[in-house]
Amino acid sequence: MLETKSSFSAPGFTLMELLVVLFILSILAAVAVPNWANFLPTYRLNSASRQIQSVLHRVKAHAVATNTDFQLIFASTSYSIEKRSGALWQPTGENKPVPEGIEIRSTTSPRLGFTAHGTATPGTGGTVKLCNVHGAGKNLVVSSTGRIRICRPGTCDGTC
Repeated sequence: MLETKSSFSAPGFTLMELLVVLFILSILAAVAVPNWANFLPTYRLNSASRQIQSVLHRVKAHAVATNTDFQLIFASTSYSIEKRSGALWQPTGENKPVPEGIEIRSTTSPRLGFTAHGTATPGTGGTVKLCNVHGAGKNLVVSSTGRIRICRPGTCDGTC
């Protein structure tokens, strides 16, 4: 008769292998979590600056397309858009908030606007300073010719 030798080997991992992997993952998580907490405010600052720059570009294009003056009005954590109707400015919608943890600190003018020619509305060109909770900042600059750019100063209240 033939004797067959049965050996039982189930596929899978041993308990020791699983514990080693969990230990390595916990060390990686302990290193990554503090870096992630520092990354989020920077990400939000970049996002807010690009968001407002995009809105400024759209408002400028809309001002040229409709042959009407438009402006953005800034508060500490939000902004709104207004349209010139004769000699008066009329709101076009609700306040739009900037991302959480971002503050609009100071502006050379609380308004940035554009004429129907795409240039800055007289008295509204200037700089809007965005700051995060770590004191980092980005500036949105609108020149008198209507050029919109983002620059990064050394500190939140710095200029560039």
